[in-house]
Amino acid sequence: MNLHLVDICLILVYFLSVFFVGVYKTRTESTSSYMVMGRKLTLPAFVMTLVSTWYGGILGVSEYSTTYGISNWVIFGLPYYVFGIAFALLVAKRARSLEVNSLPEILVSDYGKNAGRLASIWVLLLASPAPYILTLGLILNYFLGLNLVIAIIGGAVFSLFYILNGGLTSVIKTDKLQFILMFVGFAIILMVLGGSYMSPIELWQSLPESHTSLTGGKSFAYILVWFFIGSWTLVDPGFHQRVYATTTQGIAKRGILWAVLFWFIFDLMTTLTGLYAFSYLPANTVPSQAFLVLANSVLPVGLKGLFYVGILATVMSTLDSNTLVSGITLGKDIFSGYPAFKKYSTNALIKTSMVIVLVVGIVTAIWIPSVIDLWYTFSSISIPALLIPTLLSIFKKPLSSRAAQLNLALPPLVSFLWFLFGKIDEWNYFWGLEPFYPGLLCSLLILILYKTSPKGASL
Repeated sequence: MNLHLVDICLILVYFLSVFFVGVYKTRTESTSSYMVMGRKLTLPAFVMTLVSTWYGGILGVSEYSTTYGISNWVIFGLPYYVFGIAFALLVAKRARSLEVNSLPEILVSDYGKNAGRLASIWVLLLASPAPYILTLGLILNYFLGLNLVIAIIGGAVFSLFYILNGGLTSVIKTDKLQFILMFVGFAIILMVLGGSYMSPIELWQSLPESHTSLTGGKSFAYILVWFFIGSWTLVDPGFHQRVYATTTQGIAKRGILWAVLFWFIFDLMTTLTGLYAFSYLPANTVPSQAFLVLANSVLPVGLKGLFYVGILATVMSTLDSNTLVSGITLGKDIFSGYPAFKKYSTNALIKTSMVIVLVVGIVTAIWIPSVIDLWYTFSSISIPALLIPTLLSIFKKPLSSRAAQLNLALPPLVSFLWFLFGKIDEWNYFWGLEPFYPGLLCSLLILILYKTSPKGASL
């Protein structure tokens, strides 16, 4: 793809702006400032960062909305509104009151260091930057013509530079800019399409049933597992980190409710863009590239660059956040607990860990080149491990240390084996059950055994 010089300049200005905003006056020294911004996150900034960090896998949204229509909203929208509202009403104030810096800290306080280390493994998987490294690489590969591997490495390295010194402060500052750019980008393409191609009402009337159906032709079991994956919200480490960083418990609650509203608006924009892509583009268009191809086909010089900037902002805001969260988890929650690392400061361990997780993320992105597959696999393994122990701890009804460790070890193993056997049998899972379900069932059984066991029993 050959971009006009004007569009290239807009993209370069974007990267320079992000770097400047992230680096300028954001050096932090204390561990608290680095991880949770000294708990000074205000309501507007809280809302902006929650929204901007939620859509890093935008090419996955492109793929699903173009292929399955409004089912995209059912899978990637509705479940997160439900669990987001539940988090705001039931969890936010309690989580903020704990005065912790990371999700594993909650589990350490109730279940011990071993449980905390086990939890950290699944937090690392859940917060992996790999899907967003892949997304950024695919975008740079498309409109700059860079080799995919080089694009993946280059995008990952750039995201690292501006968060090393500033930590969460740098991330929040850039997220505010990227929040604006992502909404502007999709507003531009929808206005152009609505004015020059057909109105949204005309578009809807022209669509086949496959794209107006809530299921998109998928089975109920498949739709349901994505709904349960939406419980990710309750244990999302980046989500928790921002709650811990808010100035008050009230902001933590109100900010999430405002964020859900903006999620809804942005989901409508991206789903509608996918419907336009399906209607306008040739049938042989690669679905994951549909948003990019659509912009190249309909937008004039200048506006095209602004849309691509909006796409980049959507990805970068999530990539930098997950890199930081993963670095905190590996550096503080795992490495700092071992005597061999005691001579290093926590901030130094976190920064070194961010380099490590990016290298691992790069390898993973090259090995599994599908954003949706990465989301699905990581969440199906991690959520069954984290969900019950975390919520019980937040609500001050923790499991025993033994039961918690068992919950953090056995359910993800069950889900992983389910994946493995399914792959051997060409993705024909036992009894047609997706791997998430047996993992969650195992977690529930451990909870039931713990609650029904007499005092002094093994659990």
